[in-house]
Amino acid sequence: MNVLLNPAELESLDYSEEGIAFAQERIRKLEKDNLFLFDLLHQSLIILFDQLNDKQKGIFFESYIQIERKRISLNRLAEKISTKLDISFSTAKWNITKLRDLGFFETIGMRGNTKTTLISTIIGDTIYSTLGQIKNKNR
Repeated sequence: MNVLLNPAELESLDYSEEGIAFAQERIRKLEKDNLFLFDLLHQSLIILFDQLNDKQKGIFFESYIQIERKRISLNRLAEKISTKLDISFSTAKWNITKLRDLGFFETIGMRGNTKTTLISTIIGDTIYSTLGQIKNKNR
């Protein structure tokens, strides 16, 4: 899977047809490997998301929407989710914390400080952009 050129190969290349063909072949190999890795990452994220129960999935989607609108603390988010989904504050907070610990969200600032806020991570963004579109189509 190593598609990078080593220094000796790089020095031996020129702008001949052979050198250009070699570079194009390396680019095609790199693109193929990147597509494979992207697909593997995508499938891994879906498997991770599938480990959540339905309540946690609902909390994830609602939390993501709230976080994208504005920066919000974990407690404030738990209050909003509690009201929106008609669940207890402690259940909402526990599940949001679990989602944060799994890497869907991240805390900015020191925990315990009233100015800490939650943001979505690359994992959360990827899952929401992939599965959120499917979820919205099914509504």
